[in-house]
Amino acid sequence: MTRPKFKQSPPPASSSSPEGYCQSCGRLLPRENKTDPTPRKYCSSTCRSHSKSTYLKDIRSQLTKGYHRLLNDGPTGQVILCSEVEKIIFVPTTHNTNKVEGIQTSTLSPTEQREESRRAARRLVALGFPSQGIAEEGREVEAIQNGKSVETSFAKGEWGIRWKY
Repeated sequence: MTRPKFKQSPPPASSSSPEGYCQSCGRLLPRENKTDPTPRKYCSSTCRSHSKSTYLKDIRSQLTKGYHRLLNDGPTGQVILCSEVEKIIFVPTTHNTNKVEGIQTSTLSPTEQREESRRAARRLVALGFPSQGIAEEGREVEAIQNGKSVETSFAKGEWGIRWKY
């Protein structure tokens, strides 16, 4: 699957993709020409190094819990935008630093905060809540942009997630 051109809508979600998903960012892994006995877990060295960061693990855990709470609290079919969860988790305090359950997050720039929020959403769509440490029986989420289900690896602009019907 190739990346869409500029201003082209993203492709529909592919639930039965032969390719796997990155364990760190949730994007589709590129196809390999060779057959490797050990399957790939990460799409890049950056994702591999980010997966080992204990600092980011705490933030990712809070983002996942934030998505779960908003999905369960809202009405069925409500789309939770990535920017909504980002605002909740990375709320500035009076000292111009951000705290997540006692975690200092002021070193993350606004673009890094946005990307971490989107990474969490992509992981939830691709891998589900159980893979992120939250027990959720048989419920899956889907990515929604402009009212349509999209493949998260190629979604551009504002998008969100909702429970799959």
